[in-house]
Amino acid sequence: MTSTISDNQISEKKQGNNYAYPMRIAEIPFASFMRIHKFSYDEAMKTVAKEQNDVLGTFQNSGLAKILTDGIADAAQFAYGSNTRGKELMSKISDPEGLEQAIKNVRFDTANSLSPGNMDGKIAKDERTREEILNTKFEVGNGWGAGKTEVTLQELLDQKNDAKNFHEQGYIKNYCDLAMPNEFTYDYGANWNNTFKLGTMALAADDPSQAAKVLASGALIGGGSAAITKKLGKKDEFSALIAEGAKNGMDTAGNLFSVNSNILDPTNVVGMAGLAPNENAIQFFKKMEFRKFELNFEFASRSDKESREIQEILTWFKHGMHPVSKNPDGGGSGVLLGFPDVWRLEPRFTPAVDENGKYEPEPDMPHPMMPQTKLCALVNMRVNTTPFGSFSTIFDGTIPLITITLTFNELTALTRADFMTNKYL
Repeated sequence: MTSTISDNQISEKKQGNNYAYPMRIAEIPFASFMRIHKFSYDEAMKTVAKEQNDVLGTFQNSGLAKILTDGIADAAQFAYGSNTRGKELMSKISDPEGLEQAIKNVRFDTANSLSPGNMDGKIAKDERTREEILNTKFEVGNGWGAGKTEVTLQELLDQKNDAKNFHEQGYIKNYCDLAMPNEFTYDYGANWNNTFKLGTMALAADDPSQAAKVLASGALIGGGSAAITKKLGKKDEFSALIAEGAKNGMDTAGNLFSVNSNILDPTNVVGMAGLAPNENAIQFFKKMEFRKFELNFEFASRSDKESREIQEILTWFKHGMHPVSKNPDGGGSGVLLGFPDVWRLEPRFTPAVDENGKYEPEPDMPHPMMPQTKLCALVNMRVNTTPFGSFSTIFDGTIPLITITLTFNELTALTRADFMTNKYL
């Protein structure tokens, strides 16, 4: 008999790693659901992309390319930084050693300010406790022309910790399990728009002798036109200028509103005879299009706990699709921003076995009929709080029904090599 896994074992395995709506959907026998993985960009490049059989994998496995990009990024970060509005000290107290060094610097500065009055060569000491120094106010600049603000080392440390905790909060959950959308379509697009036009040269394939005559006649006409232009340019430049002026004047008078077509254009001439040039065009393969996935989910909160879970899921997506400073505590006006998070869509299915008339769930597996994705960008998120056409809340302010639309674009195009390593694509 196929081995099964108990509800407790499943709960222990899932607890703390994911969001789910409806709750514990992965434990429902025969359930189909969408598992959406979220990665920080750096993490995705180091782990997921490295295993891909495409350009992202090649880049991540290239030591030289990584050395170059990391070096440039680190140099730019050092030059421009990511902290703004007088928070330079925050970058120096990012770890316990940096904080202790900042406290030592304060003691040193205080001692130096007190020592000049001592004529016996003794150096004054800062007798304040560590906590007193942390809570002593000093001034920091607020930016260009914005004056200064009094802060303490403890306040700066708290701000840094808050920013760090907020950043890390977005990665507490690794993935989100959502009920499969009511409508889910996906496309595979191949671009064959590399158009090669033989035009009149196709005549060479059908009748080489006639093609030779056409080329000779064309060369004669072209050569004569070039000779006339060259002669006018050298011997009769003044007359040529007058002729050009007259031509422009006639063009303007004859087509004052720029609505006329050129009657001398050969294409227009044959067009009046009901004919069109044959481009003899051939389309060659150009590239594979990037896959795009649009998912629509509905969230109906049936309890306080479920309402909080829905809000956390929405925040999880919002947090992930926005960029961050290279350092999590950096300001939004930093010169360099880190990429938003990247995602991977993985439809799953929970098989089950019949045990004494009751179906018991087995470990969920990749859905056999639905495609997974490689790394994707979340390019659009639309939240509809009025799916019934009017806004309504219940007793605690909770919106009873919310729909969201998520649009993901795959970062690299598929090739046959991808199907060799993952048949579910």
